Formats: sequence, C-alpha cells, structure tokens
Amino acid sequence: MPLIECIDLSKDWAGSRVFTKISFSLEPGQKIGLVGRNGCGKTSLLRILAGLDDDYHGVLRREASSLCALVPQRYEPPLSLSCIEVLMAPVLALRAELRHQEEAFASEGPESDERGRELALRAYGELSSRHERLGGEGAEEAARRLLSRTGLGKVADAPASALSGGEKNVLALALALLESPELLLLDEPGNHLDFAGLSWLEDFVRGERRSILMVSHNRHLLDRCVDRTFELEGGSLTEYAGGWSAYRLEKLSRAAGQGKDWQADRKRLDRLEALVRRFAEIARARPDPAWGKRLRARRSQLERERETATARPELGGAKMKVSFDSKGSKADYALILRGYRKAFGERVLLEGVDLDLMVGERAAIVGPNGSGKTSLIRDIVAAEGGWDGGGAIRVGPSMRIGYCAQEQEVFRGERTVEEEFRELGAKSDEAFRLLKRFLFERSVLEARISSLSGGERNRLQIARAVYLGANFLILDEPTNHLDIEGREALEEGLADFEGSILAVSHDRWFLEKVAERLILVEEGRLVAYEGSFAEYWRDLGSAWSTRKGSSIEGRVVAARAPARGPSPARNGRAGREDSAGDERRRGIEQRITEAEARKQELETASAKATGSRDYALAGRLARDAAELGRRLERLYGDWEAQC
Repeated sequence: MPLIECIDLSKDWAGSRVFTKISFSLEPGQKIGLVGRNGCGKTSLLRILAGLDDDYHGVLRREASSLCALVPQRYEPPLSLSCIEVLMAPVLALRAELRHQEEAFASEGPESDERGRELALRAYGELSSRHERLGGEGAEEAARRLLSRTGLGKVADAPASALSGGEKNVLALALALLESPELLLLDEPGNHLDFAGLSWLEDFVRGERRSILMVSHNRHLLDRCVDRTFELEGGSLTEYAGGWSAYRLEKLSRAAGQGKDWQADRKRLDRLEALVRRFAEIARARPDPAWGKRLRARRSQLERERETATARPELGGAKMKVSFDSKGSKADYALILRGYRKAFGERVLLEGVDLDLMVGERAAIVGPNGSGKTSLIRDIVAAEGGWDGGGAIRVGPSMRIGYCAQEQEVFRGERTVEEEFRELGAKSDEAFRLLKRFLFERSVLEARISSLSGGERNRLQIARAVYLGANFLILDEPTNHLDIEGREALEEGLADFEGSILAVSHDRWFLEKVAERLILVEEGRLVAYEGSFAEYWRDLGSAWSTRKGSSIEGRVVAARAPARGPSPARNGRAGREDSAGDERRRGIEQRITEAEARKQELETASAKATGSRDYALAGRLARDAAELGRRLERLYGDWEAQC
C-alpha cells in the first residue's frame, strides 16, 4: 500500500497556477529525486505532502499509520538552545502536556462527563505513544546517539545557533528523525555541506530503509542516491526510472521519439489544411450543398486531428546563455601568493601560503567548511591591481576580475539592478539586452537587489562578469541556488572561456567539468594536486573521515605509492600481482574517463539535434549514449572488483 497517493493535485499561488492535476504515489522504501527549475513548485509540493499546506485542489491520501517529516532548505535553531536541547525540546513539551493531563484527571470529580473523560484518555494515550516514539524516559540518551549518527556528537552541548549552515541543515535532519517517520521529505539537503558532509549525506540516504523524496540540484547526489526521478516542469509531473544520468538519457530518448511523432502529425495536418483550403475554394465556386457538406466534414476532421496531434518536444524552457567575450593576456601569471596569512584574533586559518596561478589555468580550491577558502578569495579580489606594490597577494596587471561571491556582496541590497549596472557604465537598453540572456524580464531593472532570490542574484553576478569582459574569473560557490539547467549553462559558458579561473565549489559535477587543477586546503596550508576532481576523490576523499590525523601530502604519497611499484617488503610473486592489479585498475579508470566524456558529448549532441528538429539523429545519439551508460555500469563493476 502506498504511503502517499496524489490524484489530480493542483496548486495556485497569488492567482497563478503552480502545478495542475499531477498524480503519483510514494511506496515504502522508495528513494525519489524531485527536479525542476527554480520556482516550478517543488517546495510547495513538499509542504502539501508534509501536511503544512492545505490550500490545494485534488486528492491526497495517506496510510493511516504513516508518519511524514519535512526537512526545509534553511533551518535556524533557537538562539538560546544547545543542539541536545533542540532535540529535547519536543520531548520536554510532551512531558509538560502529559503532566498537565494527569493533574486534570486527578482533579476531576465523580460528576465528570463520561464522554469528555473518554476523549481525554484517548488524547493522553496518543501523547504517551508519541513520547515513547521520541525515546520515552531514555530520550536524552537516544537524542545523543542520533546526534552522533549525524556527525554532530562532538557539538551536542554547543549553542545550535553557532553551527555552520551545513551543520544546521544536519541538525534539522536529526530533529526530523526523532519520531522515526516512514517518509522523509528533504528540500535541498546538501546546501552548505562540504565534501565530507555531502559524502556523509550520500551514505545516509543510500543506507536508509525508509522512503525519501528529495529535492536537489546536486547531480552527483541524485545519481548516487535515488532510484526514480520526478520532474516538475510546466505545471506537470513526469516520472523517470533511475537517477540524474538515467533521467537525462530517457528524457532525450522520449524527446526524439516525440519529435518523430510530431513531424508525422505535422505532415498529416498540413495535408488536411491544404485539402480544407481546396474544398473551400470549390464550395465558393460551386453553389452545390454537397460541397458545403464535404467542407464541414473536413473541417471537423482537422479540428479532431489538431486536438490529438503530438506536441512538439521541448527539453525544458528557455535556457540561460552564458558567453564570455574576454580578451586574452600576454602576461604569464594571473596570481601570485607569497607568505599569505589569514587570522581572526588568535585563530589562524592560513599561514605562510605560496601559490602561482598561470594565465589560462583553471584551478579550484578544495577544503572543509571554515578552512579559510572564502576569506582568501575575498582578499584576492580586494588586492586587484596590487602587482607592482609587492605584498603577499599580487594579481596580474592585465587581469580584469569577474567575481561571483558566495554571499553575493558584489551588489548593494538597497540599490536597484539598473543602478548597479549604470555604475558599471551600462545604459538601460544595453543592460536589458544582456540580462535577457540570463532569463530576466525588463522589470528586473527596477527591482531592488535585496528583493531578488538567491538564484536570481547568482545569475546577476554572472551577467556582471560577462559585462566587465573579465579574463580572470574568481567564483565562490557559483552554482549555489542555481537549478540544474542554470548550472549546465554556466558550465557550457566556462568551457569556451579562454581566461583564468579560480573557483571554490562543493559541486562535484561542476568541478569535474571546469577544474583542471586542484588546490587543497589543510592545516593552514595550500597543497597542489595535479589531477581531476574524480582522481582526487578516489585517492583522498574517503580519507577525510578515516585518516584526519594525516596530512594531505602524506595521503597523496600513500595513495600514489602503488603507481611507483611494489614496496621492497612485497617482492616476488605478491609484488608482481599487486603491480598487475594496479595496472588493470588504472586501465579501467582510463576507459571510464573516456566513456564518460564521450557519453556527455552524445547527450549534448542529441539535445542540439532535438532543438534543430533532426529527431532521427537525436534518437540515434540518445541510443548510443544509453549504450555507453550500460558500458559504464559494467566498467564501474570491474573497477570495484579490482579495489
């Protein structure tokens, strides 16, 4: 029996339809990803399912005994409570209510209403059952175990308001897990988590037996964790099998097939329209009632065919167009750091940091939350133009920085969009022509920056960098708040960008597409890792949670040691077997890298063929990509067998 079943569910907001007559069910144990553009109604749907919004049309059925919990995008705990007190607050409130009920029972006289007493006893029983679900008398011990399970055990007694944004999200998840709900609704659970946090979240979702419906724009998380994907687009909901990659391939295949049906129907409609025009000419020329009857019959047939004809396929709506028209630089260095230090009071984040970034390089800074990445980025931006003066930070004199800030502070909240771009030198029409490429209407020029959503401000930052003609992009979490289509558009624009890039991101998909060099932060130092993000995570990522005492440099040596051959202690046959195994694994990794790159090329080409209405080609390319996807599954299985 489904935990939840929705039939013809519709939602309006301020007179506009959010979604219309969507139907689906959620079965026990399912892991489902909910995807769609910003503003398409994903959060609204989660709130309806959680019982927090009853302003909808249609039917929503729940299994009587099932519990459902929603973990919101943002959670701000009470200022005065520690983490354990946040989890204990519902328990303490229940205990107070139970004591109040017990006192009421004790004060009742013999003349008490029997019906009222029966209802009160039933309510008391429900409160007692909920108290037991929260841990009963052992609630604090259970809450501490839950905090340990979610990685917050060491901060259980610390003020909850002092947690990082990612840690607050995890605390909200722990709070939702208190009553052991059968269905978890997660709204962007990966927001603000670093790689260790995201890795933990993946393991948590994959290991859960309960049902999970998760809204996310994190493509890697969707690929790793869900077995079905719901797409909310244009007010309709469509179901797909598998995670993000499988959903994307199936959508391309469906679009190609729908395109062929649309072309066939279009030809049939064109023939009928021509026939109707011909019959109309004959009917006007010949005053014969038979021709008038024939004309009416053909017109009726045309209307019926139009109603049942296949719609032209669309791979989403309008897409952001990111194109950087920047001039190159003849300089050698985009950035030089020498002896850089960053501290807040007695807390030292970075000490004695040296770094060279050559012109044309694409580097990403990777490290845990709170390690100083954003502070370093801000200091580099503030030092623009400080080449000749020396100092710890020197930015190349011909570098024009385009900065996308994590907190989006490049804009002033009280000013309008037009005022911000006018200060850069853009006239109203020029600014609108640019912003239109980033999916803005003209009315945005009059909007105050503070009134825009996080995604809109991020799109605005990218547009600003384009207008400046930047040849050095400094990007601090540039995909935050962007939907998947926006992330893909940014990645495509950066692929054609010829300048230098220094990025901070926790989006593994983005890093794999953009970064050609990684700069790792650990223990106040920057350590270079010459390789892709996939190679880094394979070599070092898993060590974050198991070998935190060792340095990155030490882990690099340990991870790469097999490539230098067996150690002297393992000689002979065992050493040769190890060496052969390493060689086979590296060969499989190379084939995986090549297959993933080719699959991406095929998907992009299929989407372009659909856009140009070459549906036969789009279908062939989608089938080829699907075959490569199956081959990749086999390769990953072979790789795991070698590990």
